[in-house]
Amino acid sequence: MPVLLRRVFAWLLCVVCALAALPCLDFLARHQLRQHLVASASATLGALTHADSPHQWSARTADDLIAGRAFGTTDAQFVEDGFQLRSRGNEIQVGLVLAAAMDLARFPLLDIDLRSDSPAALGLIVAESLEAPTCMSATTPVARGESLLTINLRSIEWQCQGSASAPPRRAAMLRLHLELPADASVTLRHVRARTQTHLDAPALPNLALPLLPEPRDGVEFDRMLSRIAENAGQMTWPILQLPLDARVEQSLWARDRVRDAIADAVVVPAGDFQAVVEGAQAWRAPDPRAATPAATWLWLGGYIALLLALRLKPPLDQRLRAALELLAATVVPLIVVIGGFIGDNISPLVLGASIATIVFALSLLIGDAPAEPSARTMKRGWWVALATVILAVALILELAHGQLPQQLPGLAQMARYLAWAAVQQFLICVIVAERIERITASSRIALLGAALIFALLHTPNGMLMQLGFVAGLVWIWNWQRHRALLANIVAHACSGLLLADSLPPQWLHSAEVSARYFL
Repeated sequence: MPVLLRRVFAWLLCVVCALAALPCLDFLARHQLRQHLVASASATLGALTHADSPHQWSARTADDLIAGRAFGTTDAQFVEDGFQLRSRGNEIQVGLVLAAAMDLARFPLLDIDLRSDSPAALGLIVAESLEAPTCMSATTPVARGESLLTINLRSIEWQCQGSASAPPRRAAMLRLHLELPADASVTLRHVRARTQTHLDAPALPNLALPLLPEPRDGVEFDRMLSRIAENAGQMTWPILQLPLDARVEQSLWARDRVRDAIADAVVVPAGDFQAVVEGAQAWRAPDPRAATPAATWLWLGGYIALLLALRLKPPLDQRLRAALELLAATVVPLIVVIGGFIGDNISPLVLGASIATIVFALSLLIGDAPAEPSARTMKRGWWVALATVILAVALILELAHGQLPQQLPGLAQMARYLAWAAVQQFLICVIVAERIERITASSRIALLGAALIFALLHTPNGMLMQLGFVAGLVWIWNWQRHRALLANIVAHACSGLLLADSLPPQWLHSAEVSARYFL
């Protein structure tokens, strides 16, 4: 076969593989969305059918408290059994994290476990939506010593905007309001909202579940959702089936619309309720006191030791060395992102392993710096990289009805994202693509493989995975041909900021990845 024909065939095969990767990435995003919805519904219904509650807050860590601190005092700290606050003589507020609006009609009881070294008073501050005015409850006396208060939200008095009001029916914001003498301290240990009745586990499989229309038709979806919301109070529990035939972003938009319309609604993928029921039946309450096993810390230490050994005493065989370095630089990031280990708060183990991986990857530059681009190739590289910015603008104009961002992000946000784009471009182009090419002796395989890894690092964000794969092909090719790393970094930062600030939620739910994408 002539050389030219072989090259044409190789590039055609490369294009076919690239086109085949796009639906595969979409399939992965849909699969992970289905898994998330099933797991989330199973956890909620499991708690309800086991006389527990999906709304509870442990005060031993910052995860469950807004900003991880108290408002009204600077003397607050996490202690062994809770969150200790010391008063300066003024009011103290502690905000509780709500993943979505809470139905106060279904969860009218609030159990608060605390310890006080002085008599105090505790009240609640609630807002039915983030734009609504706040309402304040009458205070409940707190005795000195240990107390387990049960506050009935339907029977205490409420004031909204300075006048008496009916109890709020939902909470998009929930804060504890404490009044205690100067220098007195309170230790908040646990808060739980609970129902007065519980779901009957044996009857769960027989519940009639409304089926929502596909969210592609936003008007019909909103019309049906409004009808269901009007009758939600008569349902045993608002459990709704959602077809997942639309794009992942549209499905998440629909889930959020359901949450806004019906507090504490449970969204189940259409046809998967049996899996949810089985998950609910197998549910076990997590232990808030569960400590990180020592074995996991040993695993982290062993992982760091392996990275050090590979860096200080690499194999002499260059292909084997490239393969081990590629694995060391990509396996942990892929496991962390695809496995959903990046949530509201990254665990110390995940953070430690991620930092060790990035430090290892950066260390590979020592003694192995990439070739410098010539002035001629660098100029061409800028035009190639900036073409992705032009494509991003064209995509925004098409999907956002011609609306570009009205204002630029702040300098701090731009600087952070520029630094993050630099890390990603360095890892994908200099480390991953270069090592795949050393292993396979093929720049085309390196191009496809590195772009695929770059896309997978945006799992389960369907839109970002596909956009990242296409942009990754351009940027990695630009690196291979022109060594235009700086141009790639600038183009990556500009494209990412434009898309994140401009695309509507039906097209880009958020710029988050891993478990944070579903929040």
